[in-house]
Amino acid sequence: MLIEGKDIKIRDFQETDFPQFQALVGDRTNHELAGLEYSIDPSYVHELFEMYKRRDDSHVIAEVKNNTMVGIIEINHRGEYADLAATREIGFVVDQKYRRKGYATQAIQLVVDYGFNQEHLTEIWSSTEENNQVPQKVLEKLGFKYIYSADQALPFATQSNMVKYYLLKK
Repeated sequence: MLIEGKDIKIRDFQETDFPQFQALVGDRTNHELAGLEYSIDPSYVHELFEMYKRRDDSHVIAEVKNNTMVGIIEINHRGEYADLAATREIGFVVDQKYRRKGYATQAIQLVVDYGFNQEHLTEIWSSTEENNQVPQKVLEKLGFKYIYSADQALPFATQSNMVKYYLLKK
């Protein structure tokens, strides 16, 4: 996939992205705020990187001017039921040093436009950690509406993991 905007583009993973990917997954706040896997084990990070490269729904957010990876955006299927065929869920994370430049907003808008116009989607969902207000504001600015919250903690977890779900309809 290649979608290009003013300042950023959405593209497939490249081998040269590994150092930036390693920095993203090595930052615990990306796990806490966006649910990105966290690890500082180089071999495990390399396995994660290879997994992301293979996934059809995971893409790099890169600066147009130098093709540098600044984040990850995922455009996931929501299930195999026929009723969900025209829906997707966006997940995204931008590295701390590239935040507050509008990159997440541009990336989501590019994916939304592509999804509605090229993939003929009818709904696009996104979720955020309950206390992560910055992406919530980004989603709301782009027209997403808050729908519900859910606890995504694994069974027998010692603490809850509340997530807010947002929806944008065509």
